[in-house]
Amino acid sequence: MGLTGCSAASGDEAPARQESPLAADVSLRPPRAVDSLLSLFDQTASVVEGEVTDVRSEYSPRTGPWTVVTLGNVRAHLGAAPRELRLKQAGGVLPDGRQLVVSHVPRFVRGARYVVFLRNTGWSLSPVLDEHAFRVESVAGREVLVGAEGGLVAGMSSAGVRQTAPVFETVDLMGARPALRAEAQARGVPEGMEREAFLSLLQNHLRARGLTVTGAFREEPVTTASSMSVPVTPAVGASVVPGAVPLQPERDIPPGQP
Repeated sequence: MGLTGCSAASGDEAPARQESPLAADVSLRPPRAVDSLLSLFDQTASVVEGEVTDVRSEYSPRTGPWTVVTLGNVRAHLGAAPRELRLKQAGGVLPDGRQLVVSHVPRFVRGARYVVFLRNTGWSLSPVLDEHAFRVESVAGREVLVGAEGGLVAGMSSAGVRQTAPVFETVDLMGARPALRAEAQARGVPEGMEREAFLSLLQNHLRARGLTVTGAFREEPVTTASSMSVPVTPAVGASVVPGAVPLQPERDIPPGQP
């Protein structure tokens, strides 16, 4: 997490609006580490696909800055979802123009299409399950899925979703569509799964184990969540953003878990 002098990566700041109470903690399942395919399935409410139609910042003194991503023309590949989804994530523009940047929270490109795993647990940083928000890109005439670090989705194993080494640059703070990395252009792009093949494989893995995704996606964070008080530990290495404070927030998992 860091404070930067950059302008909003998320578009125009939202107008002030009346605050609504945050979601109650009662009966919410606590999030767990996603360290296997089974733990991924267990914490998935739905897998949806939609186009990013809006990205904007919201701020209140009580909860700090949040970035709200709107997905339109949504269809659910697993579970259920409305035609439009609002994904509220920790971080965003502060009143003084600086930006609070939170690691482990995926950045979205306006106008791009995404396949997103939504949590069925309580959350404090993002309702997206462990950065499982994959951007749809066309590479060599094939629709493939790109992860948060720029790698292509290459399959699934007992450990979870497999990805190649980074092929695309990561999404910057302004939310520009990333370009192919220079080395990928020089050496060629590694083979990634086509979007339809991945979605079919996902359903096959569930059927083979006799599983279904269950639970409901919750739009609001838990009552204790504030983007200004996310637990942090010192980050390794220098910040790549001038003026940023190099901090690394914890993932959406309970204290004491890796």
